[in-house]
Amino acid sequence: MFESDGDSGVSRRSVLRSAAASTAGLSLVGSAEAQEFVPDEPAPGPTVTFLGFDCDPSREEFYTEVSREPTHEFGTEETVELESGRDGEKIQIGVLWPDLDEGETAPVILRATPYISDLRGSSVRDCIRTRRLAENYVQQGYAVAAVAVRGTGGSGGCMELMGPNEQADIDQAVTWLGEHDDSNENVAIIGRSYDGTTPWMAARKGNPYLSTVVPFSGVPDVHELMYKRGAPEQRGYGVLTGLYYLISLAEHTPFSGTGLRTYLSRAQCPDNYAVGTLWALYAGATGEYDPSGYWTSRVLKPGVARNYDGSVLMVHGLQDWNVDPSQVYPWTKALREAGVKTHVYFGQFAHRYPDDGRIKNNDDEMTSAFNPDWADFLLKWFESELKGRDPEAIDDVIPAETDPSTPTDPFDARVHAQSSAGEWYGADEWPPVEAESSAFYLGTDGDLRTEPSEETGQGTVYVDPSQSSNPQPGCRACVTFESDPVESDLRFAGEPTVDVTVTPTGPASHLTAHVYAVDEGGATERVGWGQVDLRYAQDGPEAGTVVPGQELDVSLPIEPLDATVEAGQRLAVVLSQGTAAGRVQSPTPTPTFVETGGDNALHLRSWGADLPVPEGPRTPTGTREVGSSVYTGGQTSRQTVTVEAPTEAPVEDVVPASWTVYAEESPAVESVETDGSVKRVRFADPASGSTTYQYLLEAPSGAGETNYYQFGPAEIRVDGAWKSVSGTGGEAFVVGPSA
Repeated sequence: MFESDGDSGVSRRSVLRSAAASTAGLSLVGSAEAQEFVPDEPAPGPTVTFLGFDCDPSREEFYTEVSREPTHEFGTEETVELESGRDGEKIQIGVLWPDLDEGETAPVILRATPYISDLRGSSVRDCIRTRRLAENYVQQGYAVAAVAVRGTGGSGGCMELMGPNEQADIDQAVTWLGEHDDSNENVAIIGRSYDGTTPWMAARKGNPYLSTVVPFSGVPDVHELMYKRGAPEQRGYGVLTGLYYLISLAEHTPFSGTGLRTYLSRAQCPDNYAVGTLWALYAGATGEYDPSGYWTSRVLKPGVARNYDGSVLMVHGLQDWNVDPSQVYPWTKALREAGVKTHVYFGQFAHRYPDDGRIKNNDDEMTSAFNPDWADFLLKWFESELKGRDPEAIDDVIPAETDPSTPTDPFDARVHAQSSAGEWYGADEWPPVEAESSAFYLGTDGDLRTEPSEETGQGTVYVDPSQSSNPQPGCRACVTFESDPVESDLRFAGEPTVDVTVTPTGPASHLTAHVYAVDEGGATERVGWGQVDLRYAQDGPEAGTVVPGQELDVSLPIEPLDATVEAGQRLAVVLSQGTAAGRVQSPTPTPTFVETGGDNALHLRSWGADLPVPEGPRTPTGTREVGSSVYTGGQTSRQTVTVEAPTEAPVEDVVPASWTVYAEESPAVESVETDGSVKRVRFADPASGSTTYQYLLEAPSGAGETNYYQFGPAEIRVDGAWKSVSGTGGEAFVVGPSA
């Protein structure tokens, strides 16, 4: 990024900077002019904090420290207020400079954030999230800056959740910092979560002074995060827009340092919130981008790939379900294909920093995801990207003695990744080149196979309130597939997909997949999940039509992962209508038949052990006859359930609670127990080999009982747990009024 184009000695970045400088006077006010603003003094009173995003030097914040001896002292600090080129609103920036020699300049590390107080009278050394940057890097010759995004801190305007005005304000702030007399014209933006999103805003604009971005769990497409494949998050129904409007008002009151005039201007922004809520509800219902352009104006990815000329250090936790890993992968591949220098750091942590003191295990010890050398890791990146130092020549940053289990050098490879077993590795690509495309087929006997089968079967998934979140292998409302234990570690990484044919029984439903590693004792470790609304059975911007009774091919993406199934463990895939990571179920869920056998499969990039083909069925199979597909209220239904069991085991059937079981007229029935929304029908005789059970039910009556009803699947007790019997699901429609 510091090389010239050809022999002209004029770089693309230099041309862009010249263009930015020629138009700068149209869009920003320098620090001298900023002093002409009429002061907007805060009202007297106690400090008020809502979420703790304040500039309080007494508050503790854990972070790792740079090991290299300081090269500079702390220098001057300034707070300026620019006039937004969009509409004249105030943009507040605070900058702490190192003590520079005459003629010396410094790169700038910027945090653009809504989580900060008014900076007048405060230092960036006092503020949570900028403190770690200031304490580590100012004495290494870097300036550290903070800008409050529109409608927060000391900045004016309406908080607009990553909207166009906010994007323009951040771009303008980067230009002002890049053109500052003490700047070496290289600016970085770094941050986590919302602060990990703001780097993409200036990158989208192609700001010529933006040399590198270091986003932690950023959101380059907030619509995709909230409504991916039609499966909305709980935050998607107006919660996110409402939360940040509330932060704008409640956290940044006149009493917390924000000027009264600035605060009152925010109180006049409910229309801003109302518009966001309207289109949030629209997207939650449809899964689509709205026709107004509200969401598309917040999609940052295409502009970054098209306009950005800097580098990226992409940091994300593969256990982060606040900002899903699919926000950044496979986008990292597209960035590289667009010529953007992109390094990735994927660890097994949640919505945290790699050196966050909260990354602990159950014994209150640091986990293998914690990187004690993180501050040095970043310093080496900044030395290369902001000061132009040759990575191979930087030998005074990373300490000689480091923990070999953690990554230390971001230039040994373009990828630093950690598997679910805690192992770190470096690679030039992710998944690494040794990861080959593999297919593990969903067998009719509940097994995972390395070869497709000619026969097909059917299982049923439905909503079970008692197992609605992260359903486990063998759950009664699920279809489960398991391998035999692997003989050596099986590794897989990237974004797997479950490709399966389903038959919905209603027009609105969803399908969820969970991937587990299961040890010999039956304990599970979730290594992946994914969920789609069946209107988005295939990826696309618009909802399709789901026709009850009509087959549908589904490609269900699993969130990006780096997983290890260790020797002796089994790989399991659970299909259900449960949820994960704050997603919500379809508002009108109906059962769905899942095809087993054939080409239905889990596709992934794997290496290591081959997956063995089980010698026998892992889950018993069977069939069901429901008598009729349509009943009127009060009619009698004869249920016929056949179970193929390799060993003798007790069997229960599962039917809707509103149906009446004629136990006395059905010799096969031993007992009936109501369990929430279902009845569990225990059969008197255990299954052994092929065993058939028949019993009678009465359909519910009354206009309010008109509905589709799901029977089964039956369950068999295997290895001390009740497991679904594949193929024993069924359904019938009831016209509630009796004939």
